[in-house]
Amino acid sequence: MRVLIAPDAFRGTLSGDQAAAAVADGWARGAAGDELTRSPIGEAAATLETAADDALPDLVVTGEGSLEFRSLRDSALAAVSAAAMARGVPCIVLAGQVHVGPRMAFESGIHGAYATAADAGSVEASMADPAGTLTTLAEGIAVHWGGRRGRTDLRPELLPDARPNPTVPGPRDPGGQGAGPGL
Repeated sequence: MRVLIAPDAFRGTLSGDQAAAAVADGWARGAAGDELTRSPIGEAAATLETAADDALPDLVVTGEGSLEFRSLRDSALAAVSAAAMARGVPCIVLAGQVHVGPRMAFESGIHGAYATAADAGSVEASMADPAGTLTTLAEGIAVHWGGRRGRTDLRPELLPDARPNPTVPGPRDPGGQGAGPGL
């Protein structure tokens, strides 16, 4: 899987280049087979907009110190997530803190937003070792996101057949008993 890493600075703790190095280090540990490319955040949107289809990354990883509502409008991070969305490339954000909900983030082209503060247990713990906590977060996220395209062990013919009847309560099945035999 090809991963484009393009975080902004984590204000007061890490420069964009230091953040990219921490993310790349963690990602390489979590998904060793992935091809990683680092780009300054200011160039990443233009790279996504002009790349040939066969040269697009499979995933964009960006980030900043605090993902807030203003991050989703008129920022380099917003430009990167919008460019990724326009090209059909999933984009995730690794941040010190995340202050927007998943729906708002998704509407801005962000498929996942993850906070080092939540992973480390507190803002203080995250700030005590910003590069270390970002590396650890990236490693954990890479385990789940990394290597997704081209994996032969997830071929559709190996997936189980869809269940014909719901097994969870719903408007037509308030008791959750299922509608068919054997449920």
